[in-house]
Amino acid sequence: MKNEYLVQLKDLLDRYEMDESEKQEIVSDYSDMYDSWVAKEMSQEEIEEKLGKPKNIVRSLVEGYRRIPKPSDKRTKIIAISPFISLIAFFILGFGFNEWVYSWMVFLLVPVIAIVVEMSRDKDPHITTALSPFAATIAFYILGMQYGLWHPGWLVFIIIPMLGIFNSRKEMNLRVLLVSLSPFLAGILFIYLGEKGYYHPAWLVFFIIPFIGATLEKSFNKALIIVSSIVFGVALYLYIGYTFEEWYWSLFAFLPLVLFWIINGDIVITTGDGDVPRGYKIVSVIAILGYLAVSLTTQAWIITWLIFLIIPVYAINREVKGNERTIALTPFIALTIFMVLGFFFTLWAWAWLVFLIIPITAIIKEA
Repeated sequence: MKNEYLVQLKDLLDRYEMDESEKQEIVSDYSDMYDSWVAKEMSQEEIEEKLGKPKNIVRSLVEGYRRIPKPSDKRTKIIAISPFISLIAFFILGFGFNEWVYSWMVFLLVPVIAIVVEMSRDKDPHITTALSPFAATIAFYILGMQYGLWHPGWLVFIIIPMLGIFNSRKEMNLRVLLVSLSPFLAGILFIYLGEKGYYHPAWLVFFIIPFIGATLEKSFNKALIIVSSIVFGVALYLYIGYTFEEWYWSLFAFLPLVLFWIINGDIVITTGDGDVPRGYKIVSVIAILGYLAVSLTTQAWIITWLIFLIIPVYAINREVKGNERTIALTPFIALTIFMVLGFFFTLWAWAWLVFLIIPITAIIKEA
């Protein structure tokens, strides 16, 4: 509700050394904007989507203001000693058990402990989302070093967006949740079948996405047409392909589905920006085409997935300002350097050190 929204906004502003009158003016402005959207009979979710989340709003408003230091407590002490605990564990595992290849992972305890301490205090439901990059990195490294499964071991990183969606399930019903997760489930299934030697026609699993999406259609007739067109298209595509070995011509089996989507406005052909800025569209297309072109040419699947990082990097450069931009970019920079050093120079045992630039950058920028 409005009061909760404004209280949260004011609470976040109170964490910075800002004049009280300025804080009240900001809250008052957002109160007026909230009322203006209410007058237009918009729902609470639509209003808050228009205004933005308080945390994002404050991030752009407090540029140049000093954050009020938090009083020291047991939690901050635990965070403060975590680097020393990690260092001790690192040497014990290294010298005591000769596990230098894996002992570097104990340094991940530093950000992990900080996340657990801070987010558990606020009972943040996204705590597992915040921890997932570290869990994925450890799993990826073990799969690669122990079993040589750098590809398709990189799939463990899919757990990051999947957990982000799953932890937002309270804001969506079961069908919306399934639709949101379907691209990742289809991608995992595609890679699994591909590794078994069935990349073609395994790509058809991506029709799971619109198939599940059809369940959200309010019109039963429209949902039935979409589902029927998908089933008909897949069946006809496989029949023509295997019977006549005309795989390119068999793609026309999906023409009725595409035409239906165009007629009903599900596929919009336009030169305007639409709801999604043109830059995002261009970058996404470049990422997909680049990934396919480079991967199929070099067969370096172990590392070519890094191309998709240009999408979040572009978004960060576009949406995030100031020190937060640099901090937000460091995980992607570190991950890229880690993969390059490991893949091209076989320095996996040392490449992990680049992940230290993440906490170092955060400390320097926030100091």
